[in-house]
Amino acid sequence: MNRQYKALLMDVDGTLLDFDRAEAAAFTKVLQKYGFVPEERFIQEYHKINQECWEAFEIGQMERDRVLTVRFERFFGGHGLSMSGEEAEDAYRVWLGEGAYLMEGAVEILDYLKEHYPLYVVTNGVGATQRKRLKASGLDKYFRDIFISEEAGSQKPQKEFFEYCFAHIKEAGPEEMMVIGDSLTSDIQGGVNAGIDTCWFNPQGKENRKRISVTREIRRLSELKAFL
Repeated sequence: MNRQYKALLMDVDGTLLDFDRAEAAAFTKVLQKYGFVPEERFIQEYHKINQECWEAFEIGQMERDRVLTVRFERFFGGHGLSMSGEEAEDAYRVWLGEGAYLMEGAVEILDYLKEHYPLYVVTNGVGATQRKRLKASGLDKYFRDIFISEEAGSQKPQKEFFEYCFAHIKEAGPEEMMVIGDSLTSDIQGGVNAGIDTCWFNPQGKENRKRISVTREIRRLSELKAFL
């Protein structure tokens, strides 16, 4: 246990839950709904569009509600299909909520951390979907509270999102917290903006091209035990 920290903030998608797997499963069903054969190239194309939209959201260039619909409009529009982004989003949202796939080592590390720290979720995902997935996976029981961007009125990496979290966490001040997540631009940059320590979960060994300041970097969740 590291007595420097008195609370840990943890990202969900790509850190505790396998979002890529859940996304692929849900989008496969969306493809079928619109008469497409669910080929891997379509899933990868959508994944890239989705990432671009969420990155635009993170830096304030796109509203969250637009992200949820425009990603489908861009994909299907690129394949000559005019359709309702709202209709596709509604169907996708139901299927995504069923995708509660655990990242390797998630339960084991949460079992360990919960014995030593108050744990909190910090996520930019859609509230109802994230709560459903956390409950379905059994992870909800580990956390004292769940902070979601649409409920906070701001999003990672904005400083305001973390200030919202700080205001609701009584066990620790910002200098006694660490944020743990897989996204450099959302989790880690957010921690930097908020002035708290960070741990970058980087299982694929990606290069930190933007040279964002990182307090700790790990490849496996189990490595957290070495310093927490």
